[in-house]
Amino acid sequence: MRVLFTPYPWASHYYQMVGLVWAFRAAGHEVRVAVPPSVVDAVTGSGIVAVTVGGRYDLMAGVAGLVKARQELVDQPAGRDERGELRPEARRELLRLRMVPHTRAAQDAAEDLVAVTRAWRPDIVVADPLVYAAPLAAAAAGAPLVRHLWGPDMCRHLVMPGSGVSARDDPRAAWPAELAALYEKHGATPAADVAVRTLDNCPPGLQLPGVPNRIPMRFTAYNGTAVAPSWLSEPAGRPRICVTWGSAATAYLGPESFLVPRILDGLSGLDVDVVVAVRRADAARIPAVPAGVRIVEGMPLELILPGCDAIVHQSGAGTTLTAALHGVPQLTLPQVADQGLVSDRLARTGAGIVLAPDDTEPHAVEAAAGKLLGAGEHRAAALRLREEMLTQPAPSAVVRTLEDLVATHREG
Repeated sequence: MRVLFTPYPWASHYYQMVGLVWAFRAAGHEVRVAVPPSVVDAVTGSGIVAVTVGGRYDLMAGVAGLVKARQELVDQPAGRDERGELRPEARRELLRLRMVPHTRAAQDAAEDLVAVTRAWRPDIVVADPLVYAAPLAAAAAGAPLVRHLWGPDMCRHLVMPGSGVSARDDPRAAWPAELAALYEKHGATPAADVAVRTLDNCPPGLQLPGVPNRIPMRFTAYNGTAVAPSWLSEPAGRPRICVTWGSAATAYLGPESFLVPRILDGLSGLDVDVVVAVRRADAARIPAVPAGVRIVEGMPLELILPGCDAIVHQSGAGTTLTAALHGVPQLTLPQVADQGLVSDRLARTGAGIVLAPDDTEPHAVEAAAGKLLGAGEHRAAALRLREEMLTQPAPSAVVRTLEDLVATHREG
């Protein structure tokens, strides 16, 4: 069987697919991953064949522009009613703005992706919900399309087209004319739900209710390759806190959203060992390294977290799920919309504490981190969340489910 993956063009999104990618390969299937040139190294670094599609449109710059335009719209008093809620016309404009970068990314990738698909003829397409070119590939191959979530279902939360929320439920779920035209050109059909199944590696306690045609799957922690240093196996002698910060928020909001120095100021008041896991470019943004703080560059979190008592981060879904898999209590400082949803869902489980963007001063960080290390209720909740994740089927079991899906599709 041939399997085509189409991840969102950001390495951290692809990383959440790697467990299933490897499971398909281990079962003897052929796998290719269609990505723009910017993600090729992440794919080939995981031992998988990449094919390049698109790359002429800068999606990250487009999303950064969306974040700015969205904030300007939300801040306009004329867009709110007497109760302070967004008016229908403002909500419709928000949806239009949300779709602009993803529509342009689909237009950019469409011709290449359809050509690759027609040449290789995959039996199934596994897609990130935000890759709106993926249904074109499925249509070109006559193959089933399966959605692969990367945390709480943000697309349904935002009522994005094709995410399983019908226009009858919310008229804002109309398809942009440009995207509908692209689908018509390539023989695909816009629909309330463009996928036949939804793979969900988020545990039910974190997930939003009502995921359509859900196939649960155990989360696989993967953040690239590394050599495990010897100090990780040595006892810290006091509580250890991991501090990490993903690159998405910085890319969208600018370097001022990099809060690690402020976090370290807050943690300096606690008797703890701190490991800061960041990219090299972000490490340079830390002007002074306090005593008791170790900075590591490019080290996978799954190496660090087994020896940690807490983690502080911006609430990216991959980081959140990796910490949850290791039963580590979390302090989150969300910066953009999807991070706010992830933080809210995590806090509901009791395994995390959220600091709002306007409450991230060092004293607030110190108080919240102290609570995570305190009486133990957050640790207990984190361990319950871990057990919930471990009860979900392994990717190898999901491969068998998808094999049956393809067989049924062929018979039909």
